[in-house]
Amino acid sequence: MSEPRRWTPETLLDLRFVSDTQISPDGRTVAFVYSWIEEFTHSDGVCRPGYRSAIHTVPVEGGTPHRKTYATTGRDAAPRWSPDGRKLAFLSTRDGAIFQLFLLDLDRGGEAQQLTNLAYGVAEVHWRHDSQALVFISRGDKNKEHKRVEKLRDEKIIERLPFKFDGVGYLQPEYANLWMVELGQPPRQLSAEEYDHSDPMWSPDGSEIAFVTVSRAELEHTRQADVYVFNVASGESRRLTSTAGPAYHPTWSPDGTQLVYIGHNNHTGNASNEALWGVSRSGGDARLLSAGFEYGLENSVATDSRLGRFPQRPIWRADGVYFIATAAARTRLYRYSDGEISQLTPDDAPSISGFTCAEGYTAFTGSTQTQPDAVYVREPGGQLRLLFDPNAELLETLETLPSEHFSYTAHDELDLEGWVLKPAAMQAGQRYPLILYIHGGPHSAYGHSFFHEFQMLAAAGFGVLYVNPRGGTGYGQDFRALVRQDFGGDDYRDLMRAIDVALEWDWVDPQRLGVAGGSYGGYMVNWIISHTDRFAAANTQRCLSNLMSFFGTSDIGPYFGEDEFGGKPWADISKFIDRSPIRYVDKISTPLLIIHADEDHRCPAEQAEQLYTALKVLEQPVRFVRFPREGHELSRSGEPLHRIARIEYILDWFGHYLHSDDLTPADQFRRTVAGDWRAKE
Repeated sequence: MSEPRRWTPETLLDLRFVSDTQISPDGRTVAFVYSWIEEFTHSDGVCRPGYRSAIHTVPVEGGTPHRKTYATTGRDAAPRWSPDGRKLAFLSTRDGAIFQLFLLDLDRGGEAQQLTNLAYGVAEVHWRHDSQALVFISRGDKNKEHKRVEKLRDEKIIERLPFKFDGVGYLQPEYANLWMVELGQPPRQLSAEEYDHSDPMWSPDGSEIAFVTVSRAELEHTRQADVYVFNVASGESRRLTSTAGPAYHPTWSPDGTQLVYIGHNNHTGNASNEALWGVSRSGGDARLLSAGFEYGLENSVATDSRLGRFPQRPIWRADGVYFIATAAARTRLYRYSDGEISQLTPDDAPSISGFTCAEGYTAFTGSTQTQPDAVYVREPGGQLRLLFDPNAELLETLETLPSEHFSYTAHDELDLEGWVLKPAAMQAGQRYPLILYIHGGPHSAYGHSFFHEFQMLAAAGFGVLYVNPRGGTGYGQDFRALVRQDFGGDDYRDLMRAIDVALEWDWVDPQRLGVAGGSYGGYMVNWIISHTDRFAAANTQRCLSNLMSFFGTSDIGPYFGEDEFGGKPWADISKFIDRSPIRYVDKISTPLLIIHADEDHRCPAEQAEQLYTALKVLEQPVRFVRFPREGHELSRSGEPLHRIARIEYILDWFGHYLHSDDLTPADQFRRTVAGDWRAKE
């Protein structure tokens, strides 16, 4: 047997991805989305690698997955079983760049039937109980004249906030509303309000549809939203909740008299944990069901090897409400019943990214630190079984290194935890460079999930240190709120304390420390190198540098900035300026690689531009790499060649400053396709 090869930037092309597990109503079959990377000609006429996906199924009892959709172009996604189990609805871009709704008749077989052809496409599909109709979300259609005029009047008229969103771009004037398609009939619009609707779900009797929207236009730029129900016969909506925060994923009780949903009352602002709430179908005060449960009801464990959508809506069965939550760096399955919450997956189980339930079985996708997402099933008795690992053969050919867990205490005795991935082929008595990698959020977490980039850095001879400083998820509500209005404060001390601990390890070279991170992690990189010179090199990605301008240019700037930074910038400028790394840019001497995306609306490119310009004026070592056609998710779901190139730039930068390799000239990068360049021997 040949020696296993090491992870490289190009091994990204070999990864396979699974997402959106959906178990059939009889509990016998799991449908899921299988995604891969292949080369094809894109809409701009250039042939390059891109993502493809198809719907697959696998028996709950085990066996070989079977491909159900065979489009030659585009991506198939979001499989949804009809309640009678005889049909499978799904979304596809096979006929263009926009997702449309298709139907696969499992009894007849053959080609899928296209149900919609709307200019703005389709999202969030849910079946009616009789398997004869579906509700979905769409911004609607355009007639021929509309399309003609749109090409001539291409200026943007902006009158709403937010007016853009990362991954979407500038928002259209049309709002996302409820639509319905009855089988054999054309789709028709149900609601026509000037608020975006989301999360539709039919009531068990098929007379009403639960959904989420804001109650007033002035709340659009906040996270505040409520649960509504739409009466199909009358065409009228009524509000069930009156929240002070967000609401997600309304779910009907089996008898249709109650709903549960996930949300919070904004008690600690953006740092509030997502909780389980209940409300009567007839309205009234919502009830907090998960009181005393200290963990947010979501998957917040970070990874760069997850692609697609992952269902997190609570599921109400006869024995209780099933949900997932992130606790202590792992996302687990729980059940609420009669006022009690039970943990249903063990502490050492794969971390769950999305799930569904039927007939006592739970199907989910989950990952570990050495295995990307795979498809699992939890049996009625509680046993877990692996159904399908799309990367099993690949992992057998690659040297995948395990992380080592460690705990430490902060300056104020707060308990913290982290992991270290040691360099490949370490030799006793030798010292190696170490890179501190900081997660985004800040209300996110590292934990039991796979990172292609971390494996690649370790394979290239770097140690990778990643920890969960205060402010992250999975350690209770109080812990999560500690970073709020204190960016660059005790969170900075937590990270520096982690470096102090690492320097006690005999293999770490104190002269060859690096630091990297994206989003909030990019902010922390900028803050760290403007407040200490202990790092030999740094890499900031999709960063924040100026909290003042972030408030007005980010898609989440108003609500995030006011809550996390402590008010509106014009009311107290000092709060924003004093915690902006750009304020201290003249203190930066650490060589810095800046990576940003042109279409990042979460942390706009102007944040990177300000930082780069200042450092160039100050004649400090800096390189600025920008990626076209990409948003905030570049490192996780950007174009494959862009993701590979991004890693190459990081390898090159840290290879130069931490390994003493030659720094590759910009012209050399321009003359080679991403993936052609190899690290120097």
